[in-house]
Amino acid sequence: MKKSLFYYVLAMLCMVGLFTSCSNDEDAAVSAANEVVGEYSGKLDVVISMGGMDVPAGTIDPQAITVTKAGDNSINLSITNFTFQNIPLGNIELKDCALTANGDKYNFTGTTNLDNQMLTADIAATGSFSNGTLTLDLDIDAVLGGTMNQTVKVTYSGTKQK
Repeated sequence: MKKSLFYYVLAMLCMVGLFTSCSNDEDAAVSAANEVVGEYSGKLDVVISMGGMDVPAGTIDPQAITVTKAGDNSINLSITNFTFQNIPLGNIELKDCALTANGDKYNFTGTTNLDNQMLTADIAATGSFSNGTLTLDLDIDAVLGGTMNQTVKVTYSGTKQK
């Protein structure tokens, strides 16, 4: 009888080992870029600094901004046909902007250059995504016609389109 009890207990231990498995209880990591990619539509305000004074140069509403995935935690941001005061400046492309999480908010920075027939410009961008909203600040140091320096500040706030 003791042998059969021993075999019964041994069989139960072996079966328990067969039916238990290791599981990964951690959720799969969600790509930050997947959370924010899409089309955003909103208002873009332009301010020009002239002689130490900020002069409003106009509001563009609606302005579309496209956000695409560059990597799991980085994005590309594009403003197509950027125009203010009826001056077409072209496209502003920010490439490979790293996303950093801050609670339910994703922050990013980026830089780019713009060079067309009217001006050359260095552009520094800072922005954030939160609850389907994109906020963006562009600091633009422009040289018009090769001689006139101009500082332009652009602010944008838009919502993600479905």
